[in-house]
Parts: sequence; structure tokens; C-alpha cells
Amino acid sequence: MRSPFRISLAVLITVSAAWSAAAQAPAVRIHTEGRVDSRIPIAVPPFVSGRGAQSYGASLAAVLSRDLDFTGIFTIVEPDEYPPGFQGLQADATKLDFNAWRRTPAEHLIHAALSTDGDMVVAECRLFDIPVAQQVVGKRLRTRSQWARLLAHQFADETVRFLTGVAGVASSEIVFSGSSEITSSSGRRRVKEIYIADYDGGKVTQVTHHGSISIKPKFSPDGKKIAYLSYKDRYPWLYVYDRRTGASTALSKRVGLNHAPAWSPDGRRIALVLSKDANTEIYIKNTDGTGEQRLTKHRASDTSPAFSPDGRRLVFVSDRAGRPQLFLMRDDGSDVRRLSFQGGSSYDPAWSPDGKQIAYIVEKDGLGLELWMMRSDGTGARPLTRSMGSNESPTWSPDSRHIAFGSSRAGISQLYTVTIETGVVRQIPNLSHLYSEGPSWGPRRN
Repeated sequence: MRSPFRISLAVLITVSAAWSAAAQAPAVRIHTEGRVDSRIPIAVPPFVSGRGAQSYGASLAAVLSRDLDFTGIFTIVEPDEYPPGFQGLQADATKLDFNAWRRTPAEHLIHAALSTDGDMVVAECRLFDIPVAQQVVGKRLRTRSQWARLLAHQFADETVRFLTGVAGVASSEIVFSGSSEITSSSGRRRVKEIYIADYDGGKVTQVTHHGSISIKPKFSPDGKKIAYLSYKDRYPWLYVYDRRTGASTALSKRVGLNHAPAWSPDGRRIALVLSKDANTEIYIKNTDGTGEQRLTKHRASDTSPAFSPDGRRLVFVSDRAGRPQLFLMRDDGSDVRRLSFQGGSSYDPAWSPDGKQIAYIVEKDGLGLELWMMRSDGTGARPLTRSMGSNESPTWSPDSRHIAFGSSRAGISQLYTVTIETGVVRQIPNLSHLYSEGPSWGPRRN
């Protein structure tokens, strides 16, 4: 059974850094129209592994390679294109043979040396510009062994930062609802719990263990808390999970529906949807549950709020125009105007971190639920998917270059990403054991 706008009642390391003294300005890359491949060729050989770190060298290099490939900015130089007779990197980076590397397709080369310090893994990472034989980025990273892949993610982000001016998203995480079956005294039943994973689906960790239905999680801006809806106490109430303490506390336990939480950019307020007044309306309150204020006052149903990056406006969904469409209002509920005019119905808006775009879902008669994007002023609406399936819950990467979303295109609900510049859609790996939905993309980890 579904409420308005397809929202079901269930829904309702330590890191130390040392920059090299090399050039500090990002490299400039000229992109041309047409079929010219403007991606940057980069080589990522297996890392040098010292005593105690032998098991990490190849796997972390592979993680970093996938991170760079995911961006759409790089093309990874294959090992068979390395210099003839290449036997692997030496620990001493000054012994790199740049003359040999210049005869390969690679323009940049990553050199990393790993060691251990107790239960910590330490990585000395360097990015070299092959044509000029110069180190352009250098960082010393360390973390606990169970989070070793974070080292690769973090240096991937720094590589992207140097070459584009904006850090990558490899060190970020996603939170989502995963469905599985459990066995109890009453037999087998399906439950939904909240999970966290690296952006690429690695290091999947179950967050809640309620044995109930917990869905639609939303990361706080600092990534330390998660707002979500759960039936763990029988009714559809909103909770906030604190990752530091592991405790879940109630945010809203009003009569009726409590759903669609949206954090303000400063993390101090949460917008949410309540039906306590016999109609779904948008409210805002402090994250401790105090200071509740009603924003919408209309006989139509209003839902799915999302803050602008400056916190001054919210985009939301309303059927006040007949069919569900996107509307914009100030954070006090004033100055309401319609945004979406592409036809059909519009749902699930998500504002990009750079403030320039809004992702959302469009349903046109007979054409399924597809992911669309528009400029934040409502112009330039265009589809990003054409799967003829059910695509839902878009969420932006921290760099505004990618969108994660849920989709049933393969017959079951799974998580996917689309790269805005290239249009490439990828299924997030390592999650095939879960029926995954409702993703929220978190911030980078330092």
C-alpha cells in the first residue's frame, strides 16, 4: 500500500599528510568535443610492500586503480603496456626509469610503499608527472589494518584534487537499507536493516540490528550520524543513529506518518514530513527534536524535502498542481514556486553539493521511473537513465560528479551510480547478497 508520491507506509584514521614541494596548482586539461578520448592515462603498479605489509600491495593498487577509473577522468594503463622487462616498483622512488616510462602511454605514475607500525598500515604515496620526471603529489597516510583500503581511497582523492582542482570521492561512504531473511521462532521472515559501505561497495557493515523494517537512511553532513525510519517499536517513527556511540534515539514519534528526513547543511536542523494534521506536511526541527516548526500549509500533500547547500531554500514534492511536481520554497516556508515542467510526475529531489543541479525521478505514463537532472533554477531538465525500470532515491557524490540511486532494472532492487559527464551507469559491486535500496552518499573521510 502506498501513500502519495509512491512513498510506502514503510518508508513513511588518523591521517597525516606531507605535501611535496612540487607544483601546487592543479594541472589544466583541455577537453574537446567529438570522439577524442580526453581521459588522463595513468599507471598504478602494485605497491611496494615492506615486512608485515606483503598482503596489501597488489590489492590496494587495484582499489586505487578502480577509484581512478570510476571518476571518468582517467584511463588506467594496463600492465602489458608497462616498460619492457618491468619487474615492479623499487622502494626507492628516485630509481624510477622515466625514460622507459615515457615510451608507454602513461602520463602519470603512482608509486606507493607500504609498511606496518603495530596494528597500523602506513603508506608513502607519490604521484609523478612522467614527461617532466617530477613528483607532483606526496602524502604519508596511516590507518588501522582493518581499514587499509582507505589509504588507497584517500590517495585517489588527492590525485583527482591535484589534476582537477576538486578532490575525488573514493574515501566517501554510502548508507542504505538492505533486505535479508532471518529465522525466528515464528519462522523465516524478511527484514530490512541499515548498512554502511565504502562508496564502491567494499567493507559492508550492518549498522542496525532491530529485526524489523528500517529504511530511507540519510547521512548527516559530517557523516557521524544517520537519520532513518524504522518500525522497530511497531510504528513508523524516525530515529537518529550515532556512529560514535552506536545508540539510536527517537527524532519524531508523532501519530501518523513520520518520514523523509533531510539534514540542513550545518547539521543543526532536520526537515521531515508528518501527517499528524490529517495531511502530509513538511516540518523542520532541531536535531535534538526540539523547536518544531511547520513549513507548508496547503490542502495538497507535500513531501520529500531537500535543502539547498546554503541551507536557505528547500526543494520538495507537492501535488498542488494536480500531479506530483517539484517546488521550491525558502527555509521558512515562504516564496513557493514550481520547478518541474517536463511532463509526467516528479519525485525524490536531491540538490547537488555545488548547488548547481537537482536530481529527481520522473514517471511518465508507460515509461517507468527514470532518473532526471535539472539546473537548480528549473531549466535544462534531461534524463540520465532510460532503463524502462524503477529508478529511485537519487543521492549526490560529494564532488557533484556522480549520482547513486536504487534500481530494479535487473529484476531486484540494487544500487547503481551514474557519472554526470559521461553518462556511464555502473552497479555498485559487492552488494549482490542484499536487496539494496534508498542510498545516501556521505562525505569524504579524513
